[in-house]
Amino acid sequence: SVISIGEWAFGGCSELKNIYYEGTIATWCKIEFEDLLSNPLVLAEKLYLENELVTKIQIPNVIAEVKAYTFYNCKSLTSIEIPDSVTSIGSEAFRNCISLTSIEIPDSVTDIGDWAFGWCNSLTSVTIGGNVTSIGDEAFSGCENLTSITFNGTKAQWNAIEKGSWWNNNVPATKVVCSDGEVSL
Repeated sequence: SVISIGEWAFGGCSELKNIYYEGTIATWCKIEFEDLLSNPLVLAEKLYLENELVTKIQIPNVIAEVKAYTFYNCKSLTSIEIPDSVTSIGSEAFRNCISLTSIEIPDSVTDIGDWAFGWCNSLTSVTIGGNVTSIGDEAFSGCENLTSITFNGTKAQWNAIEKGSWWNNNVPATKVVCSDGEVSL
């Protein structure tokens, strides 16, 4: 029944190793983390639901926003399914999820926050929905194995997206494949 966790709630808890959450993935996604250190995953790195380590997540279609810091540093997370109900991905929502290999952002998403997928080192491919209008600062920064970026819209739509500074910093991909051709990065 937790709906928010205040600033620095887990600050200094350097020995925290595992998070055992008794709710569902839907209730976890609804928690408002006030800052980075309000999410215990930042230190623990492992989330357990019903005593099982979370490696794959299917976000329920009752979720409209993946909030800031929701899965930050969830190092065991290998795959995510984001439903069409989601319209925005918050800042640092999946930052440092080092085991993610690919992500498909549905057409329903319009905003990708700052550092949303930053330092997801194993990420090799991303598909971005055609209705995205903004990609935040360093959204994919540090994704050093990201070689494939697909955009489900046109080249004109891609060029119209408001992109934050260094959104693709340290990303080896050199182009974005759009529905009507390619755009060089």
